[in-house]
Amino acid sequence: MAKIGSKHISIDDYNLVVAARDGDQKAFAALYDKYRSALLAFLLKYVSITEDAEDICQRSFEKAFMNINRYNPQYAFSTWLYIIAQNEAIDHIRKARNALKSVSLSGGEADLRDTSATYSPEEIVILKQDMDHFTSRILNLPEKYREVAILRFLRDYAYEEIANELQLTLGAVKTRINRAKKILRETI
Repeated sequence: MAKIGSKHISIDDYNLVVAARDGDQKAFAALYDKYRSALLAFLLKYVSITEDAEDICQRSFEKAFMNINRYNPQYAFSTWLYIIAQNEAIDHIRKARNALKSVSLSGGEADLRDTSATYSPEEIVILKQDMDHFTSRILNLPEKYREVAILRFLRDYAYEEIANELQLTLGAVKTRINRAKKILRETI
């Protein structure tokens, strides 16, 4: 391991990231091959539909590679990649929740008003289970972080709205949300 800054980073990862920054497609492929399986397993703890986890995994790699110049080599590449994946999973859960909100049960039949949400009845049940699981994890956060997490992840409040609602500074809101995310990551 090479020590860069205060964190340890694999020399192989560092060299691959440098090569990827220079446009080396083989380096991109090597990073993808190295982390894909573990990242997919991580994402399956957020969503239970394998195809959704695979889509989120693919989007996460795409975002990472599109923004590879923003990666800070003082930290492990895997940490940066997992944060991107976690954010993508949370976005997916939000979209699923919004799709579930658009479902009305009439005569026992699901009516999807949002035409972009093309979920089968089985997928709707699984999405609801994913959302319930995510909600219960948020509700188990320490109160200090639970409030901001509920407003941000479950009610889609903007940071500024949370600051106004809870009478906190914007910096305090950002800090609490980041700590809530860290706790959620650690509890997976």
